[in-house]
Amino acid sequence: MKYIVLVLLILQSLCTYASDLLSPDAFTAHYVKVIEAQYPDIKVTIKEPLALSIAYPDGGTMNSFLDNAYIEYQKDPDNIDTVIVAYASGLDQTRELESAEFTLAEVMPVIKDINYIEQVGEMLKEADADNGLVYEPLNEELFVVYVFDTPTSIRFMTQSDLVELGVEQSSLREAALTNLQNVLQHVQLEGDPASLSMLVADGMYEASMLLFDGIWSKQQFPVKGDIVVYVPARDVVLITGSEDMVSLATIQEILFDKQGFAHPISKSGFVFKSGKWEHF
Repeated sequence: MKYIVLVLLILQSLCTYASDLLSPDAFTAHYVKVIEAQYPDIKVTIKEPLALSIAYPDGGTMNSFLDNAYIEYQKDPDNIDTVIVAYASGLDQTRELESAEFTLAEVMPVIKDINYIEQVGEMLKEADADNGLVYEPLNEELFVVYVFDTPTSIRFMTQSDLVELGVEQSSLREAALTNLQNVLQHVQLEGDPASLSMLVADGMYEASMLLFDGIWSKQQFPVKGDIVVYVPARDVVLITGSEDMVSLATIQEILFDKQGFAHPISKSGFVFKSGKWEHF
């Protein structure tokens, strides 16, 4: 029981902390005010929380995603203006990413839900109907989306990027997982792996650990029944057993807490069977 309480307290503290911060919507609106003041000639359209479309005087357009800026703000909320100015100052550099040359070593996998796929995919298609996201289904609800993760920014991979890399999409998963493994050097497990636990890594790629098949065994997680995993947000991965009613109830309390999570993914539970993630 003490481990259940420990994990619950950790997650509740995360939710409480998130509630004291600007929401993604409010942060996005504040960010727009800053960059419009800094770059008065551009036109900024908010497509969704943490996602902007920017039009330049020369007719050029760019999609800008504020995930990294929001992460930095969450780490240091008292200095929001400093964080935003720092990222807004890099807008020119971000525009250069639209035509930058990337390598396979910068490709990373992120987990998104179907709604995210549809929303962001529509944004990209508005600019170029034949240049959508590069992604593949994990199941009917979750998808693996490929991105370029550089020291200064993260950008979604597009179909034209795939052509420029000269690789088949079928080979991306293996390369991206190798890159992810190199990044996630200090993964921790909070709680009790036999009842209720939570994976903690870098705040960006926790949910992506669903892609490491070798992790999800009863040797690693000796839970009651099948291993059930919840990914309510990209940085929250909860693990319990299908027959552990107490832990399952605790997770439901967390999932449906009114404060919610930043970067939400899914409130569904998933069971790893025969190499696939199925709905619990």
